[in-house]
Amino acid sequence: MTKQRHTKTVFKTTFTTAALSSALLTLFGCAASHDTNTSTDTSANIKLAHSESQLVKAESQDIALPLTKLKNGLSLTLHYQTHADHSNTQSAYKDTHANNTSKDARANNKHKSYNDTHAININVKQHKGISLSNSEGKKHFIAGHYTLARAEVVESNSKQWVSLVVFNNNTQYIEVYRINAASLEVYQPQTQLTKGSEAICATTSSAGELQIVNIDATGTLNQYEFYNGRFLSLRDFAIGPGIKSCAINANTETLYLADEFAGVWQLDTDIESELAKTLIFHDQDVAIEGVATLSSTTVDGVDIAAWVSPDASGVWLKAPCLTKFVSLMNTANESNSATRQLKANNRSTSIQPEFVHLSLSEEGTHISLVVDDESGDVFSAELPSKLSAALLHRQCGTDFKATSPKENHMDKAYTDNSASQHANLTIKVKPDVETDPVENHGDAADDPAIWVNSHSASQSRIIGTDKKGALNSYDLAGKLVQSLPVGRVNNVDVGYKVSVAETKAQQSDTPLIDIAVASNRSNNSLSVVEIDKRGHMTQLGHISTTLNDIYGMCLFVSGGIAHVFANDTSGRFERYSVSIAPDKTVYGHLTQSFSLPSQPEGCVVDTKTSTAYLGEEGAGIWALDITTNSNQPQFIAEIEAPVEADVEGLALFNVDAQTYLIASSQGNNSYAIYHVHTENPEVLELMGLVQITADKAAQIDGVSETDGLDVTNANLGGRFTEGLWVVQDGRNVMPSETQNFKLVAGASLKDAIRKLANAKRERH
Repeated sequence: MTKQRHTKTVFKTTFTTAALSSALLTLFGCAASHDTNTSTDTSANIKLAHSESQLVKAESQDIALPLTKLKNGLSLTLHYQTHADHSNTQSAYKDTHANNTSKDARANNKHKSYNDTHAININVKQHKGISLSNSEGKKHFIAGHYTLARAEVVESNSKQWVSLVVFNNNTQYIEVYRINAASLEVYQPQTQLTKGSEAICATTSSAGELQIVNIDATGTLNQYEFYNGRFLSLRDFAIGPGIKSCAINANTETLYLADEFAGVWQLDTDIESELAKTLIFHDQDVAIEGVATLSSTTVDGVDIAAWVSPDASGVWLKAPCLTKFVSLMNTANESNSATRQLKANNRSTSIQPEFVHLSLSEEGTHISLVVDDESGDVFSAELPSKLSAALLHRQCGTDFKATSPKENHMDKAYTDNSASQHANLTIKVKPDVETDPVENHGDAADDPAIWVNSHSASQSRIIGTDKKGALNSYDLAGKLVQSLPVGRVNNVDVGYKVSVAETKAQQSDTPLIDIAVASNRSNNSLSVVEIDKRGHMTQLGHISTTLNDIYGMCLFVSGGIAHVFANDTSGRFERYSVSIAPDKTVYGHLTQSFSLPSQPEGCVVDTKTSTAYLGEEGAGIWALDITTNSNQPQFIAEIEAPVEADVEGLALFNVDAQTYLIASSQGNNSYAIYHVHTENPEVLELMGLVQITADKAAQIDGVSETDGLDVTNANLGGRFTEGLWVVQDGRNVMPSETQNFKLVAGASLKDAIRKLANAKRERH
């Protein structure tokens, strides 16, 4: 398979522990544990002021915000109702200092009025614990040393509860608490053991899913979902050293990481997305330590982030079309003599922020922020109206200019228009079974083939390639049954009732066997194996080819003779007829050669119409009349929206007496469904897309970046009485493991295709 190329930095495996925690960052969510050794003497302040002046000079317009010191530090207040019918009420919280109330709550309040609104105050103190109190006079204290990742009021069984996500620094567990909002009764927390925490953040998606990200002491990013009262591991991967804090925007599925060595990274939180990160900010003179997002419950679809560095007395603010540095001035009274001297010169003092928190005013018009200073003080400030409006309403034409030349990322929620335009053409199904993961790491699993056992359908097998060294077979429960170390086999297909040549002593009918053939890149050959009635594979031999870099293949059987189409990465195809000697020695005879313009891989043959369909990965689908060896392929289906390259796996499936060609649309993790016109098999009509999404109850992830696939209409019994669809999964997560194959019931696939066909008829 050809992986897509992106202008991104792909993760490298690094395992270095980042710095230890500070007092402030145990106070409020998405903040990393850290420390600092920055001096606060006069020379350090002068150096910092010089650094700021350099930043100011680089700006077309500089903004300086005065800070207000918060005497009691940062606290959190949650609001709930006890008696009203709040079955439709969304969770909301208010930051008492930043004056933040969720937009969902404001929208609900326009339609409802409550006379029983109560408040819960939450305070987390370093080395002591979590204090909770509400306006009904109830109090509760949870002793310990915690980092707070998320606190909100949620709805459950017509009651409201406080959901609290924390990291317990004493036990190294992530803990999720459920607290009765009225009585403050604390139920036993659900826990997840970690290897420490350098940064932790959490959020609740619009679908009500609690998402948690923790970067542990080994430099591994662990992504969880709290599902049905338990931790569900979604994926984990090496992220490297230097991550100081993180923040999640659930609406845009975006994760921000503050990296003290590199700057600010942006990642996709969709677990089926490519493991790549984009560096959206870098300045070699500043070490970024704190990052935050405006709560996704406050402004739907708006992606606003902020980050800070102790090397600059200010904050960077980012929206999709604007990045702005804003200076921060500490005008509070201080006893430091150097500070008094700076004030005497009518110059405001600097701070060294390591933490930042964003919030929105109750009216939804002004953005406020809270930052800390390395001394432990906490400050708040409100952005100017014009800047708030520019960030909130995407006023790209304002006088505010982007201050980072490296900022070139556009919010995917607004630039990915093709997905929304074709959303009505996409049907989602869930996998029923997944196979055991392959032995080899990286891009290893590639192509499956279904062998239907004519003696016992429930004992049928999935034969799949591990292209780093083996041909595997799995039962219908996904368990690995056999692994043949035949070499770097890439694609595989099966053939039934293949003739074995008779000997002179044979008086009976010609013996027939089932075979599997795989393209073997170890020696540019076709590897042939026999499949007995139990599904056991026995290697028969190899057929040499003249291809330079063998890649994909498919086969069909006619008159007891197997015919194999094999291709290489240059686009060249070769057709071989396979003969099997009485001693089971295999031979191949080259009968045809032709070429496509660029790299092909998948192919499938419809013996009813004598048509082979060939996939050219970056261009589309070709058709070949196989009735003679002299015909040339014709290009019949170009890759165009909603289908995205690469087109790799191809298979044929029958629904309601109609034939459909299924092609992997690798670029958007989907499958294109084409109606094949039986009377004219060279005409394909695109019906729409099918996606395979996660079944969280069964703990089977969805499917992404599929290479090969296969499908059968055969009744295999059990859940597969209406057939079986098998696909390769390029990213096997929930939890993260080596690649594998996913099995989907034919009934689910039929239902999806019927929906696409019905939608097509309605549009016409």
